[in-house]
Amino acid sequence: MPFRSYRFEHPTSEATEAISGWSYVAAAFFGPLYLLYRRATGFFPSLALSIVLTLGIVGISGVGSYFLPNRTLLAALVIAVPVALLIQSSFVIGCVRKYYRRRGWIARAP
Repeated sequence: MPFRSYRFEHPTSEATEAISGWSYVAAAFFGPLYLLYRRATGFFPSLALSIVLTLGIVGISGVGSYFLPNRTLLAALVIAVPVALLIQSSFVIGCVRKYYRRRGWIARAP
């Protein structure tokens, strides 16, 4: 399931952190900044992924404007942008999950 919710509990302090559908939206649009917000590791790999995805979209629009008809270019961008956001959100949430698990937090069903 691509947008699975998580709830992490700290074993000693019983503090909880939740990852829900809105977390995926925030991770998709803010990427590395979401990792800083969660105080999780993986900022630089997330930043690199964000740069690569942005350059890919710019490349599609730049190179595609010379070789593709307008309707085809529009269709390519309509597909590429949501795919890039899905990739980024999945990567960032994966970084957050790994961070909490490495620190000993227990994953519970929401």
